Amino acid sequence: MRTLVIQNNYHLVPELKDKFDVFLFFPVFHSEIQRLFFEKRFNELKKIIPELRWINEINLSTVDKVLSWDAIKEKKQFTSKLISKQNRLFSQLTFSIPEVFTSFREKAETLLPAFYTDAKEPYDQEVIYAIKTYFREKKLAKTYFETRNALTGEDFSTKMSSFLSSGALDVRYLYNEVKRFEEKFGPNKSTYWIIFELLWREFFYWHYQKHQVLYFSDHGLKGPKQFSPIKTYSIEELTSLDGHPFFKAALKELCSTGFLSNRARQMFASFWLNDLKLSWRSGARFFEEHLIDYDVYSNYGNWMYLAGVGVDPRGKRYFNIDKQLSIYDPEGKYLKDFG
Repeated sequence: MRTLVIQNNYHLVPELKDKFDVFLFFPVFHSEIQRLFFEKRFNELKKIIPELRWINEINLSTVDKVLSWDAIKEKKQFTSKLISKQNRLFSQLTFSIPEVFTSFREKAETLLPAFYTDAKEPYDQEVIYAIKTYFREKKLAKTYFETRNALTGEDFSTKMSSFLSSGALDVRYLYNEVKRFEEKFGPNKSTYWIIFELLWREFFYWHYQKHQVLYFSDHGLKGPKQFSPIKTYSIEELTSLDGHPFFKAALKELCSTGFLSNRARQMFASFWLNDLKLSWRSGARFFEEHLIDYDVYSNYGNWMYLAGVGVDPRGKRYFNIDKQLSIYDPEGKYLKDFG
């Protein structure tokens, strides 16, 4: 009886299901909203593997293989049992990873195919519905560039990040959808920018492979290497602080939905770092504990970037919250929705 433990990379399960006899679902979550997200993925997986069981602990002595990311924690925990797969555009790079995203993008774009022939079709009905709605029914890939900085709303972003981070959606399939859209309606700045964002995700993964534990060091890439205990904060602790109404609204959205827009994340991180004077690693840990689209590489990479200890040579980023709100939410909808 061969046993497979499924931790993420869900899009690969159909091709593995005939190679194992026992299937165990072992999600990693910290909040109730994260648990509910994984419960949906579990129910979708059970449609193709009815005998799948949810487990909260793992006994590696009874396991043959574990389907999970190839990150430091998983390497140490699962050792030779790990099926080392990634949900990435590239299986390997033909060049050394640069320290700056722009240089990476310029090189990576030359390696992108017209179409991926090995992309995995989604089976998760929520993923299928999201793809169909975004690209085929509402045709929102025409306007992504103009709407991507909004703070709230249904259609301002692709909302695919949680499916990518769990591996429920093959990133190559998403790339193909963008290319199909371009074939039908023509390429535009918005379709380019969706791929641009996928390349940011790609960059942090490959950059992490180069620097590894520095992604979790107090001083990030700037050194020296140091790992002090990370102070953790509850929603209640942070809500009690005398913070900006935006910060409290963002906490409410994060707690109730497990999501923040890209613009809201940058504003939140700026307030965390510059106004509350809290450590960047505490902020990264807080996102890890609450986001449903948590991705270890992008999360820690972006927090370092904003804290000035990562890949941005310009140093710490500061966002004037009131100015940002006046630009990206002039009608005050975000504070009305979550204030």
